[in-house]
Amino acid sequence: MDAPSNTLALADTIVMFDWNGTVVLDADRARASLNSVLAARSLGTLNSEEFSQRFRLPMRRMFRDLGVQPLDLDEAEAEWNYQMTQTSTCLRAGVNAAFLELSAAGAWLGVVSAASAAAVQFDQRSLSVPSVLDAVDSEVADKVVQLSKHRDRRNRAFYVGDTAYDMRSATAAGYIPIGVAGGYSTEDVLWEAGAVHIVESLREIISIVSDSADQAESL
Repeated sequence: MDAPSNTLALADTIVMFDWNGTVVLDADRARASLNSVLAARSLGTLNSEEFSQRFRLPMRRMFRDLGVQPLDLDEAEAEWNYQMTQTSTCLRAGVNAAFLELSAAGAWLGVVSAASAAAVQFDQRSLSVPSVLDAVDSEVADKVVQLSKHRDRRNRAFYVGDTAYDMRSATAAGYIPIGVAGGYSTEDVLWEAGAVHIVESLREIISIVSDSADQAESL
């Protein structure tokens, strides 16, 4: 389903996105970056399955669980963010269409991510992400708090992410959680964490959000 022809059809809607694993398909880059941090501390490395099982947010909690010492947590996170700016990746299918069509339909768009500002900006430049985002909140330690700050901007709100933490944070902050497949977590994990929808291409979000708007109008 294409975006509504009425450019104000989604003026009552906010759609927020996670970045890593959601807007950009970078699980391999993230695992390589994480393994670099772990190897430098003689903590071993993770294969793809182990990464999917053990990656979690907030980052400090994950590093602590993987054996990084408390006084070294900030440095470990800084190293991970630096490594994430050293290798380009690719956009998830449908990113350009979703951003451009949702924005044209009047939706307020933003990013709430634990990624560093430098990492997000690196991806935006190298992947030519459309400049239609109304807000980009990076280096977020508590997504519930940050999502809540934006919640009152519109009547209806959606948060799109690829981890259980994203789904739970969305629900806690009053957003409809939309999971994306092929990110850092499996679909089963996303469903169990409360995902209402799971998509592969971000273009699918246009239909989900538009259908929700149509249903609201019919009530």
